[in-house]
Amino acid sequence: TREFYGDFYRGTPSYLENAADVYNDYLDLSVNIIDRQGMGVHSYLDRLYAEYVKDNWEIRAGRQRINWGQNLAWNPNDVFVAYSFFDFDYEERPGSDAVRVKYYTGISGSVEIASNVADTLANYVAAAMWKFNVKGYDVQVLGGYARQDVVAGLGWAGNLGPVGFKGEGTYFHPAENLADTSGVVVASISADYSFNNGFFLSGAGFYNSGGGGDQGLLGLGNVTSGRLTAKNLLPYEWAGFLTAGYPISPLLNASLTGMFFPGDSGLFLNPGLTVSVFENFDMDAIGQLFFGENPVSGDYEALQKAIFVRLKYSY
Repeated sequence: TREFYGDFYRGTPSYLENAADVYNDYLDLSVNIIDRQGMGVHSYLDRLYAEYVKDNWEIRAGRQRINWGQNLAWNPNDVFVAYSFFDFDYEERPGSDAVRVKYYTGISGSVEIASNVADTLANYVAAAMWKFNVKGYDVQVLGGYARQDVVAGLGWAGNLGPVGFKGEGTYFHPAENLADTSGVVVASISADYSFNNGFFLSGAGFYNSGGGGDQGLLGLGNVTSGRLTAKNLLPYEWAGFLTAGYPISPLLNASLTGMFFPGDSGLFLNPGLTVSVFENFDMDAIGQLFFGENPVSGDYEALQKAIFVRLKYSY
């Protein structure tokens, strides 16, 4: 459940329908509790499923999270429902109305087949994934059909010494034109390291063969709004990601994240502070700043600035 209040909401007609409801899937499991000038309250179910488990088998039907991604910022293997890193307040991540059958082949291995429910091929996804372990690396191979594309993907998670090392990539090819060369490769690779004093550092790179260079304000809008898919995680060809976090004290944590889009020298900065007010209750201060070239003046400046304060109770 989310509540929206203020000038931004007041000046954005149909905000609840167009933005807040973006993760509603085939089934309409949402309701606008309050929708009037200057204020809105929106609620929806992101998990509602039936599950059957016996021996090595697991069968689940309903709205569920089919999480095939490996990396923190970008997940090209997440062919069912991708998530936006910029939507920081949706930690549960979106669900998909689907049927999933999973068979565990061992401690670190499984075979999984899933299909969502959709009214058009533009929204239909059916895919299978095989997970196994090779020399300490968890490897996954996937293939299937996703929104009018035939897809094939590979992902891994392991360590290079003390450094965590993950990667994933997916190839998308139009199902109606299998003989041509119009396929798109989307891939990301990341590394992370935790120091003894609690300092955490992670970096990642992103590549999209179907992306472009100078996107300007249009690229910024595509990044921050709308429902993402594994194929359109970013409109850019290349991107970089770096995040760091440090526990200043047992009750105070600080973080700073940056994304760089070299195609048009775009930059995203995401500073954050988390204060533990009392047990299971936190207060966050989060900033989101997008820098780029102003299309009118030609100056490099902050094109979008926002500061959020969040109170969170975990139970």
